[in-house]
Amino acid sequence: MRHWEYSGRLTLASDQPSPSSPALDPDSSSEIRRRFWQRRIVVMVVGLVAGLVLAEAAYRMKLAVDVGRMPLGVQTTFRAWNEATICDDPVAGFRHAPDRQVVGVRVVNGRAVLPLERTSNSAGAIGPPEFGAESAGTRILVVGDSFSEIQRGGTTWPALLQSELVDRIGGTVAVINRARSGHGLLQMIDVAADVSQTGSYDVVIIAFIGDDLNRARFWQETRKVDDEFRLVTRLVRNGPGRPAVGEIHDHRIDAAWCRRVVETGGADDPVIADLVARFEARKRDNPHRIDYASLTSSFLYNRLVFGDPFFGIEGVAATPRFGWWDFRRDSKLARGVERLRSLGANIVLVHLPQYAEMAAGAYRMSRQQQSLLKSLEQMAGVPAVDLIERGNVPARPKPLFLLPYDHHPSRAGLEWYADAVAGVLEQFATAARPGVGQRNTRKREEDDERSRTVEETGGGRDD
Repeated sequence: MRHWEYSGRLTLASDQPSPSSPALDPDSSSEIRRRFWQRRIVVMVVGLVAGLVLAEAAYRMKLAVDVGRMPLGVQTTFRAWNEATICDDPVAGFRHAPDRQVVGVRVVNGRAVLPLERTSNSAGAIGPPEFGAESAGTRILVVGDSFSEIQRGGTTWPALLQSELVDRIGGTVAVINRARSGHGLLQMIDVAADVSQTGSYDVVIIAFIGDDLNRARFWQETRKVDDEFRLVTRLVRNGPGRPAVGEIHDHRIDAAWCRRVVETGGADDPVIADLVARFEARKRDNPHRIDYASLTSSFLYNRLVFGDPFFGIEGVAATPRFGWWDFRRDSKLARGVERLRSLGANIVLVHLPQYAEMAAGAYRMSRQQQSLLKSLEQMAGVPAVDLIERGNVPARPKPLFLLPYDHHPSRAGLEWYADAVAGVLEQFATAARPGVGQRNTRKREEDDERSRTVEETGGGRDD
């Protein structure tokens, strides 16, 4: 019987160096490896660039379909009102003509899909009359954007907040709403500081969505352009204006007509047909068209970094933006925040969640917006209130918004905002410190007493 033993290594003929084969040059081997990695890096870079180019091209194609060659938000939709009521305001950018009830419809792809309403009070703000507000035990000022200005069923969420607080904290409560559609944090602070100079407030609520953080200041007014009233937007108060394409006014519109065309879509309505024709004519004549072949801008980069694909493209973006990342850059805002803090009011930064944020359970902001919010919190000395965390978000939040035709809150959404904010203020009011309205009520009494003294002595300032 033969036994086989393994000696440790099986040697193959191919393992033996051939006498006729020269030894491999170490320098040559390094050169081969270097060239190999060079080729790999080149391929990776080319692939990355190609991927970015394709992503940019795909995003531009999507924008072209969604937006068309028109400024953002006006490509297929417009709003028609029965009256033009927007007036110039040096601080707020614009105000509404006082004591007006305006109705209208949103038209999408030629169909009337949503009734609109806008009732202003004597202060030129959207909301109920403010009779008796000066004598209220607790006075609250709200500044914000369209989410705080929008009316559904004759009310806004700040108006609903007032009723909620009366039930929760007792006494007399006045909620003064100075929100304006389109406002960003810059103009919200401008308005809050300006309004606070003429009255004392226990709480100043700055209600914002993430998109508000990097909005620039703007001014609006109604002008006669080409024999019709047009909403004109200016980026500098005394600078040239740009007539809005998606705002149309027609005296034939009334509340009954709005209800009827929304129910039917207005397919056979002559007024709708005329409004659509006027809108299409404006689109054709509009000089601010989007150049999707531009090599000087990246729409995808603008979207990822600034939250707006048309950022920095003059005359295109529906909302003007700024590019810096810290609110301390704006001296006017810094003075406004300091003014509010010096008055002793409780500043409350309220981050209003939108539908996508409610559905995801988290806020969505660009890196720039996150940086701006952090700087604002530092300046104000308070963190922003997370309503997603504090509020009772329903499992299906869609009914809280006017989807699919509008991203703003429905009447149910306004009620949700009011309830959530009321819960936050109720906690403040019951904290271990004087009641929400006590300190500033005393301050108002002292101010009134000083005013009477000045009047009696004939003193005062003449500036």
